[in-house]
Amino acid sequence: RQARPAPGIPVLSDAATMVAAYLTEECEMGRIAADADVDALALSLIGAGHMLFADRERAAPGPEEVGKVVNAVIADVVQRRLL
Repeated sequence: RQARPAPGIPVLSDAATMVAAYLTEECEMGRIAADADVDALALSLIGAGHMLFADRERAAPGPEEVGKVVNAVIADVVQRRLL
């Protein structure tokens, strides 16, 4: 934290930056809508993923459960790219 002073939780800030960069590339390739708010999507994906994996009462979610959440978060921008 002292080496990299940043607001919030540095590892999550880094993750949001990386996911947003990935989503930007997806926009450029036409896989998601060109006007997608990649920063908001990145935060949504990270938050949803955190909630899925933070539950210590049950086993970690499997690929199907994670995929279901990811699909729900990006559904709009995937559908709008087709219009």
